[in-house]
Amino acid sequence: MKLIIAEKPSLGRTIADALNAYEKKDGYIEGSGYIVSWCFGHLWGLKDLEMYLNPEYKHGEKVKWSLDTLPFYPSNWRFEYFISDPGNRKQDKILYQLMTRSDVDTIYSAGDADREGEVIIRNELVQHHISGKKILRLWLPALTPDAIREAVRTARPDSEYDGYDKAGRTRAYVDWLFGINLTRYATLKAGTKLNIGRCMCPIITKIVQRDNEIKHFVPQKYLAIESGDSDSPFLLKCKQKYELSEADMAWATCKKYNAAGAVVSDITTKVSKIKSQRLFSQSDLQSFICKKNKRLSPQDVLDTVQALYEKGYVTYPRTSSNFLAETESEKVDAIIQMLSGIGVSGLVNKPGNKNIYDNSKVESHSALTPTEKAPGALSETESEVYEAIKNRFCSVFCEADYLVNKTTIEVTCADEVFSIKGNLMIQPGWTIFEDPSQKDKALPAISKGDHIAVDFKPVEKETTPPKRYTVESLNAWMKAPMRGENDLNKKVYSDDEWKDILADATICTEATRAATLDKCIKEKYINLKDGTYYGLEKGQLLVDVMNQLGIDLSPAKTVELQRQIHDVQIGVMQPKQILEATKAIIDAVIGKNTEINSKYMATVTEKENLGICPRCGSPIYEGKLNYYCSKGKECGFALWKSTKLLESMKVSVTPARAKKILADRRVFIKGLYSQKKDAKFDAFLIYEDTGKFVNYKLDFGKG
Repeated sequence: MKLIIAEKPSLGRTIADALNAYEKKDGYIEGSGYIVSWCFGHLWGLKDLEMYLNPEYKHGEKVKWSLDTLPFYPSNWRFEYFISDPGNRKQDKILYQLMTRSDVDTIYSAGDADREGEVIIRNELVQHHISGKKILRLWLPALTPDAIREAVRTARPDSEYDGYDKAGRTRAYVDWLFGINLTRYATLKAGTKLNIGRCMCPIITKIVQRDNEIKHFVPQKYLAIESGDSDSPFLLKCKQKYELSEADMAWATCKKYNAAGAVVSDITTKVSKIKSQRLFSQSDLQSFICKKNKRLSPQDVLDTVQALYEKGYVTYPRTSSNFLAETESEKVDAIIQMLSGIGVSGLVNKPGNKNIYDNSKVESHSALTPTEKAPGALSETESEVYEAIKNRFCSVFCEADYLVNKTTIEVTCADEVFSIKGNLMIQPGWTIFEDPSQKDKALPAISKGDHIAVDFKPVEKETTPPKRYTVESLNAWMKAPMRGENDLNKKVYSDDEWKDILADATICTEATRAATLDKCIKEKYINLKDGTYYGLEKGQLLVDVMNQLGIDLSPAKTVELQRQIHDVQIGVMQPKQILEATKAIIDAVIGKNTEINSKYMATVTEKENLGICPRCGSPIYEGKLNYYCSKGKECGFALWKSTKLLESMKVSVTPARAKKILADRRVFIKGLYSQKKDAKFDAFLIYEDTGKFVNYKLDFGKG
């Protein structure tokens, strides 16, 4: 008998179906020579600090944190595990009984195909000291029936994945050490709960620093020299710029250029083949979806792809690569055949194309693609995400090229040459599946030697502040923090950059990035509104406290820790080395015993944040008559506790209702009074923001 332990029930059911195991039991499914059971994610968790100090302590009991217990490190780095949830304990007992059954000779570990999945299943084996059984690893890049059966047939010994287990545990131990020691230390010093995490902190710092750059930005006015306007086919902009005090020099330049006149000095036209963008990594997919649909967060996208993966429609979600392994050509043939069956034509495999197939740019997981399983009924969001993955695949494997006529007109005026560029599509190619980044731009018919009328004038302009981080730009930074700010939007990485990405020299990994961002938002350090990130006052406090306490979780430090954890995975570094280095960081901070004084402490600790301002993303606080944006008149948003409409219905907006309105843009209220009918009724209270005023309205619909 063969026992397969999946990471969660939904995965277990999918595996059981593929293996024709249909007899449902309590906590497992049996049939066709297989037993399929599951964990509920992490059944076993790392023990609380208090469990080490007091054997009588029960998980969940309230305990007052104290500096006297810090720093704390398990003796000889022996971290201990426990199970807290009764449901988890029941499932763990079922798994133990199955693992020790006399007729079970082989156990398959079927956690997600990453470090965390390895640790989840390995803990069941380790905590129960399972021996005398063959232990194999079920590595599932896709969850189609054929892929599952092939994975079972070719499963390798689980010992070959020891590096994944060691790296996953090392990451968890480091996070535990920071959380237990520095989170408690910073919280006790600041007087309010502050999370210190090696991935959270650099993200929050990045967003808060950008907010501060914008807040303290002082625009500088200058003079630009231009001829024409945005509607003109020949808008000419001089490279030279002038200070406002240099207006005479600017006018002199204009006079010189206007006197010289402009002439078309060269025209070049060539047919160019424009390549499609590469297949999606998880981060690239999140950036693509969140840019188009600003209602969705990176976590929403990851959850949706995970659901599609578990249904067998797409490959494994948590990938950092945009490439396929060179052995996956047959898989691509099967996908193209499936797409042809649902009406997609014009696709062709391209084996040997290094823009698609490149082993050096694939480590554990290749790029996101559809599988050969045609999708069934999908939710609206699932359909949106699946279509994006499918269309990108079709773009990459489109047989026809996207061809454009690229025209460059050079115009010479005085001693300066201006370039005007335009594109005209000749053949749509892959753009039938995805919109190109550059739109067509027609240029007027003109010949070399023609004169162009010019009217150069000084135009007063001013410098602009840096832009806030969007899902796209922050993802680009987290994936390649070694890049300069100006290079973040470049889609193509060098070979050296790929080595860093595949070595996890990043901020978080593809497996943890979305969850970390989601936690930053839920803990109210940052906010995500319409695809743009904003720092909140608690984020400002966290950054200020870290600076004062000397907690260095800068991008460079975090990237180095990530790289070291990857080195554990590949066997060139031992976990103890990283744990000792982490201990040195913690000892250095706590050893200083620094007292802090932050201007943000009073604001964060004394006022309850009722929600996020829908205009600017800042916290909303309760005032005497209203619920107001913390930016005051700079923003101006406010929800009044009472208005004439509310008074007529004998109701007011309580703090609980304000929270609901801010979260959902509406709140359901029962027992509203109608003066006209002298009766009570129920309705949603919603608001309309005109940009100047916020007015309440009633909504009787369900939507």
